[in-house]
Amino acid sequence: MSDLSVSDNLIIEPTFTTPAIRFEPEKRTFSISGNSYPENSLKFYSPILQWLENFVLRHTPDAHPINVEVRMEYFNTSTAKVLLDLFRLFESLYEKGQPVIVRWIYNKEDTEMEDAGLDYQAAVKMSFELVPIDEEES
Repeated sequence: MSDLSVSDNLIIEPTFTTPAIRFEPEKRTFSISGNSYPENSLKFYSPILQWLENFVLRHTPDAHPINVEVRMEYFNTSTAKVLLDLFRLFESLYEKGQPVIVRWIYNKEDTEMEDAGLDYQAAVKMSFELVPIDEEES
């Protein structure tokens, strides 16, 4: 995966224990959705973090916002740290002058996921919207 260029998309199909990853720089959309409790979080997320680090290093800020959408159903504690690492990478883009909008989408009945979103929102200095949805919409 290290030979990917910044213009290449990073698409990983979901499994029962890992989320769907759709990082599409040309469309300016980066999404993560589903469940995340891989047997080995480091093994699963290291290439994703490396890809995003490369993107951040090579990206030239412009006026068009980058949209980050996170729609998790469940994640474990090791994933919680990885999500913060991902948000920090997007935050570094924001600090370089790139508009970044994060949308944390969660089932409005899921107070734990809402609380997690609030924690991440408080931890970063960029636009971070919490978007409650009805179960039927998901």
